[in-house]
Amino acid sequence: MSDQIADKIAGHVSRMYRVALRIVGCPDAAQEVAQDACVKALRGGGEFDGRSTPATWLHRITVNCAHDYLRKSRRLDRGRTNWNGDMLSALAVLEATPAERAERNELYCLALGLIAELSDDCRSAFVLTQMDGYTYDEAAAIEEISRGTVASRVHRARQILLEQMSDHLAGEVP
Repeated sequence: MSDQIADKIAGHVSRMYRVALRIVGCPDAAQEVAQDACVKALRGGGEFDGRSTPATWLHRITVNCAHDYLRKSRRLDRGRTNWNGDMLSALAVLEATPAERAERNELYCLALGLIAELSDDCRSAFVLTQMDGYTYDEAAAIEEISRGTVASRVHRARQILLEQMSDHLAGEVP
């Protein structure tokens, strides 16, 4: 059983890392979160009951570990996630091919920066459905909220991003 669980986890580690990186905003912290999520999944493998897909189960564990990490770090420094240029560059490397990076790097970094500024709930719903490819139903299961709430948060995130991207591209942002 343990080898089967380890094999399932191994196939999802890169996605778990990307999810953690988007939530915690620091490559080193994301590695720590992904590792913690893998350990918890291995220890709790017998608890997986098949009501969801392994990807959904692992994603939920990763999100929970990332939120735990943020709670711990906020207690220590009471600061917000540092979505600096280093983190944006790391995301750009993970998400784009070299050709796409060369053509769209500036716009991509701008979009990621604006996504990082979304409220936590809107960002999480948007990233799950629009960037990680989960359906609204899968995202609802991962976040443990209703499908309608996911749809509402994604819609709100799109509106905010569209307005902010338009302002940036029109040069109306200082």
